[in-house]
Amino acid sequence: MLDYRMDTFLSLCETKSYTKTAAILHLTQPSVTQHIKYLEHFYQCPLFHYDGKQVEMTEAGQYLRDKVILQRAQNVEIRKRLQQMQEPISFDIGLTPSATFSFALPRLCTYVNRNAEPRIQFHVSNTRRLLRGMQNGMLDAIIMEGEIPDMLVEATELCRENIIAAASPELSEELYGCTWSTLLKQPLIVLETGCGIRTLVQRHLSRSGISLYDFREVIEVDSFIVLKELLRQGLGIAFVLEPTIQQERDEKRLGRIYVDTMPMYGSLYFVTMRDRADNEQLWKIRDVLLQKTFSAEN
Repeated sequence: MLDYRMDTFLSLCETKSYTKTAAILHLTQPSVTQHIKYLEHFYQCPLFHYDGKQVEMTEAGQYLRDKVILQRAQNVEIRKRLQQMQEPISFDIGLTPSATFSFALPRLCTYVNRNAEPRIQFHVSNTRRLLRGMQNGMLDAIIMEGEIPDMLVEATELCRENIIAAASPELSEELYGCTWSTLLKQPLIVLETGCGIRTLVQRHLSRSGISLYDFREVIEVDSFIVLKELLRQGLGIAFVLEPTIQQERDEKRLGRIYVDTMPMYGSLYFVTMRDRADNEQLWKIRDVLLQKTFSAEN
């Protein structure tokens, strides 16, 4: 099957819009329609249908999308492994910003410093970009918080952490034991859309009937370092995984706001694509994080 038609198909699966797909791929809308009709004729089944005005995948379309994504990731994996046949095995591991402040990064760095195999290269980005990189075969595994996507991936929970409200020491003391009505009067600092911690916070807040935009103001940033600095400056509050600000709390540069509400939590996962031929080698990296075969302290 010609790749450019599959590119059109996968883009339409994601955007659910012929117009947006045409714009992204620099095609005309009739060309997008023609590509999809060609695929439907080739596979002898409908791949999309309309639910009102919304384009939705059929069951066959979902099946084809999953198989194409897996096949592409496996093709990249095979090409990469063939190029490395005469070299030590290495893996590209992605981490979310929150994961870099967890136990995962120092444990992996200790492993790397011992020149253990397989070797590791690190890449840091938000959850959405990391998942896309893994589906495209550019990343072998990712360490992420947030919601695990569909059946294309295999995930191992590494740990579960509290999600806490954080602020400057002065503001956290002022808001100690406050109610939601008081907290909503504060500006909320959040990471960009696509970050796992943002998804987790939105999910927990929605259970209490609260939206991010119920806060007095929403300040969106694309860097965890910037988020921490805004907190230190007393410019608002943020919800974060507890370990990500532990050092700042120990140094009394940030504080925790104890809120009169249900506890929130999020899990950190080690995630790979399903059915990889070298998953057994990747499990060695996972076991480093779980300390099944390696101890960072030894």
